[in-house]
Amino acid sequence: MLVAIGKGIELDVDPTRFNQEVMDHVVKIGLRNLLMDAHAGATAKADPEGHLKKSRELADKKLANLYAGVVRAATVGGPKAPTDPVSQVILRLARKAIQKANSKEIAAAPKAQRLAVLNKLATEYATAHDAALRPRAMQIVQLEESETEPAKPAPKAEPAKGGKRKAA
Repeated sequence: MLVAIGKGIELDVDPTRFNQEVMDHVVKIGLRNLLMDAHAGATAKADPEGHLKKSRELADKKLANLYAGVVRAATVGGPKAPTDPVSQVILRLARKAIQKANSKEIAAAPKAQRLAVLNKLATEYATAHDAALRPRAMQIVQLEESETEPAKPAPKAEPAKGGKRKAA
């Protein structure tokens, strides 16, 4: 299992080498982190009266999703991610443009909402600039697909045909 730990570092981990005590600890810490992340947006500042109830609901919902085999559930009400590769690249290009152009607006948003703001602005930008972004996105998809296909051997060069030269 390849585990990204940050700073571009990935470790190849073999979970079968862990004894039961270590595996129990890893699962407990991992579940704790996932469930904490799920309810982190429900704060006393945002909802002084109902934040505990909302936190519990969000954690329960995350646990139910995990039991159902869903690791990442799409957020309700947010823009749906495109499914075709060209549209995905267009959205990626739009995010880059938005991050540069709207960095102050994104940073001003509450931490829990920054990704939603970025995605909303990127979706709007992608829709408005689709015609300009599409040709570049198609080239990127073509390059990415060619990188994943196995390299084909180059055709063998044939010897040059020896023609008779005419004397001048």
